[in-house]
Amino acid sequence: MQLDKTVSRSPLTKFANADSNFGDMDAEHIAQLLSCASDIVLIVDSNGLIQDAAFGEAVGIDVNAGDWIGRKFSDIVTKECETKVQDIIGNALAGRSVRPREINHLLASGKELPVRYSASKLNNTGSVIVFGQDISSISMLQQKLMNSQLSIEREFARLRAGESRYRMIFQLGDVPQIVVDAATLRVCDVNPAALKVLGREHRRVDDVKVTSLFEGGNSELLGKLLRAAVDDSAAEDIKTVLRGGEEITLAVSHFRQEQRNYLLLRLSSDSGNVVAFAKAADRKRLTVLDNMPDAFVITNASRQIISANNSFVELLNLSSASEAEGQLIDKWFERPNVDFNVLMANLREHGLVRRFATVLRTNYEQLENVEIAAIQIEHHDESVFGFVLRPMSAALAASDVDGQSISRSDEQIASLVGHMPLKDIVRETTEVIEKLCIETALDLTKENRALAAQMLGLSRQSLYAKMGKSKPEED
Repeated sequence: MQLDKTVSRSPLTKFANADSNFGDMDAEHIAQLLSCASDIVLIVDSNGLIQDAAFGEAVGIDVNAGDWIGRKFSDIVTKECETKVQDIIGNALAGRSVRPREINHLLASGKELPVRYSASKLNNTGSVIVFGQDISSISMLQQKLMNSQLSIEREFARLRAGESRYRMIFQLGDVPQIVVDAATLRVCDVNPAALKVLGREHRRVDDVKVTSLFEGGNSELLGKLLRAAVDDSAAEDIKTVLRGGEEITLAVSHFRQEQRNYLLLRLSSDSGNVVAFAKAADRKRLTVLDNMPDAFVITNASRQIISANNSFVELLNLSSASEAEGQLIDKWFERPNVDFNVLMANLREHGLVRRFATVLRTNYEQLENVEIAAIQIEHHDESVFGFVLRPMSAALAASDVDGQSISRSDEQIASLVGHMPLKDIVRETTEVIEKLCIETALDLTKENRALAAQMLGLSRQSLYAKMGKSKPEED
């Protein structure tokens, strides 16, 4: 067997003593070396028919070499790769140099095997020898990298959307609020309602000492109370006086973000009134809120809807916003006793909730997968809740499940086939699914076992038994 001097992929360097090293080798020895050097070696004639084939040990393929002999090279590849096969064979026969091509083989199992091929013309035979390298492992890494990149981009988009929603709620809220760095007592953020109360609508207050916003005689006391709020999130309300002489009540709450302490200051007059929207700009903001693409709804502490925008009306197939006002918001939850209770428990504990996935049932009995962002604020000494509901496809909702865990479970189940009877595999599979469901329910309910049992449709005793507990524990 002799190779033509021109191959489709020219070597970077050549052997210095090729004749002395390889001149006395017989055809069988050369064929063995070629088989070891590549994952796939094919001998193809000028018509594209495979005359002979050899596979290396490392190639991940589920056919024998004999299954390809006598078939056209283009018949064992995917349709979009047929032109690549013709390009490789044609250029090799013509003695032209071409770059290696990546070609996908369609296997009997339905999977695709990616292979990088190069070729060389055989002397005086009109045939081509084709060398293939299995790149399935590289392809898998590329796919994982692409999935990771898409996941990062999707998460970044969600964070940006969430930030926009909360900024809008903060900026459009009629409760005057100031966010202060607890370590320096400098203002980090302030909403328009607070600027009106402070009389600084056209002056910047970012990064100024919060004590400078109030009457000088109260600054020292105010500073002590603000610092005390870091250690006591339920600090008592503070009576103080603004620079303009108006006496107000200051409610202070402590929260942490990105490993830093912050204070949320809510201002109200002694009468309990807050500044109402009065300007044209404020009316424009309300118009924007009413026509925003995401559904937005406000409820009181009794879960009754106070206000809803047009997107909420469309989402639940209502006739108008007035139809929703006065209704309980959990009326449209598919599982109100579970999902809504979990949502409200987290909202009351943390003051806000991000990316809470649930299912709503519209007036036409249609099910809608939604993602909810919610916040709790105090208005006239009463808790008010704001909810932003964003529809999402069933595929996107399902993608939030831990795909890695499910994939790992699939691999574990598949590994049992051939080693255990079917009834034993079914029993093992049931245990895996039960464990996954229980872990998910506990995670969604923040380890609240009573809610988790209700979510799974089990009694508490059954849940404890499945968790391997000898007796119930207090939630």
